Amino acid sequence: MIATTEIELKALIEKLKDNPQNLDLINKIAIGYFENPSVLTDDEDLKYFELAYSTKKTIKSSHNLAWYLYFECGEENRAIKIQKELIEQKPKSYLPYYLLGFMLMENEDFKKALEYFQIAKEKSDRRDIVHNIGFCYFKSGDLKTSREYFKLANTEFDLEHRSAFNQAVLDFQMQNPESTREIADSLFSKIEHNSLSEIGGCEIGFLYFLLGDFDKATESLLKEGINGIDLTENEELSYSLFVSNNKLWISQHKKMVAERKKWIAEISSKPNKVIFQSEQAKRERLIELENKISMINELISTGISKPDIDITRDVVIEPCGCLLFDCKRHENQNDDE
Repeated sequence: MIATTEIELKALIEKLKDNPQNLDLINKIAIGYFENPSVLTDDEDLKYFELAYSTKKTIKSSHNLAWYLYFECGEENRAIKIQKELIEQKPKSYLPYYLLGFMLMENEDFKKALEYFQIAKEKSDRRDIVHNIGFCYFKSGDLKTSREYFKLANTEFDLEHRSAFNQAVLDFQMQNPESTREIADSLFSKIEHNSLSEIGGCEIGFLYFLLGDFDKATESLLKEGINGIDLTENEELSYSLFVSNNKLWISQHKKMVAERKKWIAEISSKPNKVIFQSEQAKRERLIELENKISMINELISTGISKPDIDITRDVVIEPCGCLLFDCKRHENQNDDE
């Protein structure tokens, strides 16, 4: 679907003059401004979401304001408060329950998040709801149930491969490496060079690291592209490369040293090109770079040991995306129906 155009937005604003209490119109205008940031002069999108809410606190006006506050303004506490209040009105649709569950999940209240996700699931078959239920079970320590939900969400509509990746991690944890291998091999064929995907060569390489296949882990890293990867921040891939191609491992670390020396020179010789909030911030950055260089040189001299496995940091959530009532671009339902 096509987003609201500037011409359509102007027409909506004119129409509102004759009916200033029309919540649907106010909401459409708020979304219209949100979809046309080039016409914003004074946070009109937020102001119209606030106007709809202050005019009448319906499920739709409350929900849309809460979504906007949470994702666009960073006002998490107020957004959650508004969403909890509107849930007391017992919404008919899944959107309010899913949004509150998502907010609570990100705030690590996994038990309460599960309650709302389960209600949302009863009202909608959205795959991402199933995935995030699995994430909450994982964080609650129920790996078996978590894995079942990730497997349910691992369908052809798992376009970003988050469910598949999570299932592979859980399969390994539950001593089913054959399934982990099968998923890793399937995902390997989908690696794109210099991709910005959340599940890319580095993540797939991690699966191969779990399996002890360090050559394939390195192959995954190289297929995505090794330049720009800070190996000191990815111990599993660094170790895999260290074992399978030590010469390349050394050269990459030497390259990281050279890059940081260049950054230090730029900060020192071209102060106007590198902006810092204060001299103290500048000094701290220089010290940070010097320390990083020392650490990398130490690694080159001593090598590295195999890192311990910590799967808790690798399982990922599924973004909920746009949950705004009456968003035509995402074909969302008009109201709480």
